[in-house]
Amino acid sequence: MPADPPPATDAEAESDPAWRAPDRLAALRAEIDRVDGLIHQLVMQRAEVVAALAELRVKRGAPFRPAREAEIMRRLLANHRGRLPKPTLVGIWREMIMGMTLIQAPFPVAVWSPEAGSGHVALAREHFGTAVPLRWMRTTAQVLRAVSAGEAAVGVLPLPQDDPNAEGAHDPWWIALMRGDGSGLSVIARLPFVTLRPEGAPRAQALVVGALAPEPSGEDRSLVAFEAAPELSRARLSDLAAAAGLKPRSLVLHRAERGPTACLAEVDGLVEARDPRLAALAEAGLARPIVIGGWPVPPPESAFAPE
Repeated sequence: MPADPPPATDAEAESDPAWRAPDRLAALRAEIDRVDGLIHQLVMQRAEVVAALAELRVKRGAPFRPAREAEIMRRLLANHRGRLPKPTLVGIWREMIMGMTLIQAPFPVAVWSPEAGSGHVALAREHFGTAVPLRWMRTTAQVLRAVSAGEAAVGVLPLPQDDPNAEGAHDPWWIALMRGDGSGLSVIARLPFVTLRPEGAPRAQALVVGALAPEPSGEDRSLVAFEAAPELSRARLSDLAAAAGLKPRSLVLHRAERGPTACLAEVDGLVEARDPRLAALAEAGLARPIVIGGWPVPPPESAFAPE
C-alpha cells in the first residue's frame, strides 16, 4: 500500500485551496448567519413601526396602497445590483409588504375563478403573498358584491376584452362600475406586476378593484368608460376620444342587442373625475363619460433583466 502523504506545512496549507476550503466555508456560513440576523432584526423593527401606525390610526381606510407599493418596487429595481434575480427581490418585498398589511387589518381577497385551477388564483397568490386569505368565486358579480359589502378587501377580476374567445370576455363586469352599480368601487391595480413571465408563472392578466380611489404613482394609466351610438365604428370611436385628448391605448367595446355601445378606453395618466377631457367626450356625442379607475404601470420586462 502507498504510504500516507506527509502533513502539509503551514506554507503549503496557505497556498493550497484544498487545505483552506473547510475554514473558508465555515467563515462564509457564519457571515450568512450574521447577515440573516441583521435582516431579521430590521424586518421586526419595520413591523413594530407599522403596528405603531396602526394603533395610532395614522393610516386611514384600506391599508392597501398600490401606488405606494409601485414606487417602492420601482426604486428597488432601479437600485438593485448583484446576482440576485430581480423578480426574486420583488417577491421578497411583496411578501413583506402584505405581511405588514395584515398587521393593520384583515385582508381577504376575492378572486374570480369559474373553474378549479384558474390562473387568476395563482396570479393573486403571487401578488398578495402566502399569508393573505383568498376566496374563490365563480362569477364576477360575486366578486363585486363581496368587495362592496366589505367581505373582501379587494377583488381580482379578468382583464376586459372584447375578443369573444378571450377568458371572461362574455362577462363585462366593468359595465357595473360604469353605471354606478359598483357601490363606490374603482379599479386600483393591474396584475401581474412582474411582467417577465418565466416558465411556470401564471399567464393570466387581471385588474384589482377596491373601495378606494386610485392614487398617483408617477407613471399610471386610467380606464375611461362611455356610451356611443351603435353605428359608430371602433376607428371612429378611437378618433373621437383622441380628439378630446384621451387617445386610447386600447378600446374594449360591448355591443348590446339594443341600445348604445358600452366603451372602455385605456389611456395614459391618472384621469380625475373632473378632468375637462371628459366634458369634451360628452360634447363629441359620447355619453356618460366616467373614470372607473386606474393603476400604476408595471415595469417592463427590460426592468427585470440582469445587470
